[in-house]
Amino acid sequence: MTGGLLAALTTAVCFGLAPVCARRAVRLIGPLRANLGRIGVALVVMAVLAFALGRGVGDRYAAFAAAGAIGFGIGGMALFRALPALGAPLASMLVETIAAVTAGALAWIWLDDRLSAAQVAFAGLILVGVALGLLPYVRTATAPSRLRSGVALAVLAAFAQAVSAVISRQALLAIQGAQVAAGDTRSVAARLDVVSSASFDRLTGGAAVTLVALGIVGLLRKRRGASRRHPDAVVLDVHSDLGRLGTALPDRPWFWVSANALVGPVLGVTALVWALQTLQPGIAQSVAAMAPLVAIPFARWLDGTRPPARYYPGVILAVAGLVGLAMAGG
Repeated sequence: MTGGLLAALTTAVCFGLAPVCARRAVRLIGPLRANLGRIGVALVVMAVLAFALGRGVGDRYAAFAAAGAIGFGIGGMALFRALPALGAPLASMLVETIAAVTAGALAWIWLDDRLSAAQVAFAGLILVGVALGLLPYVRTATAPSRLRSGVALAVLAAFAQAVSAVISRQALLAIQGAQVAAGDTRSVAARLDVVSSASFDRLTGGAAVTLVALGIVGLLRKRRGASRRHPDAVVLDVHSDLGRLGTALPDRPWFWVSANALVGPVLGVTALVWALQTLQPGIAQSVAAMAPLVAIPFARWLDGTRPPARYYPGVILAVAGLVGLAMAGG
């Protein structure tokens, strides 16, 4: 397995954990504050890494900040709004699969970043496996209006994530070209300074958008005389469907916000940036789309959600697609 595919698989594992943690955070403090909290924690952690291991604010800052504003900011807020309506597995499936197809097409058209027939076939097999494993969640939705709004938000998050990945890929290729021209002979995998700085730059863009959104929402609520406590935190029962592990873990916002930050914007996105150095965005996002298959067992342990019967054939198909990509050279 190539380093790029391994990085993308790490992204899938991290992104599989993130929505489960995010759902708990959303229940406790609401989607906007939970999103702001995870970005804030991640920003501090990545700032330390970027200035210790990288260049702080790195090359192509504007591009990476724009990618973060679109992916973390707009996409993150849309995903957090979709989570209470759809649940972690379904929201993840929609976002990751749609993002994979969109990112692949955009990179092909925009960057002339082409894929072979084998790559398209095996990436498609992964997405089919993910869809098969999560299909029962679509059929068991009980509130059509809630489902429609959740799906619309998930689609918005997917497009934002895809655009963010393609912008990041373009910036990374430009940096690689400049470094080679300057005589930098290091392999792409050894350029930790580029990855840490790019991840930090993306986070600054996401944090800026989220702060603006929080300010606007705060002003609107103040004008309407709304309670300072987020309504989602009032109407949702945090203990209504927890599994054994979910009951045992701390039921504190700081715990779930921090956990979501570490497995999402810190480890997950850093691994994705690493993968985008060598992989076409459609391939990177397709492997990352396996995240909901990772989310299912964790959702069971934390939320008491049992996997559907078709989860297991879906896993087999997705793993077969991943193996095929590895054999096809990523």
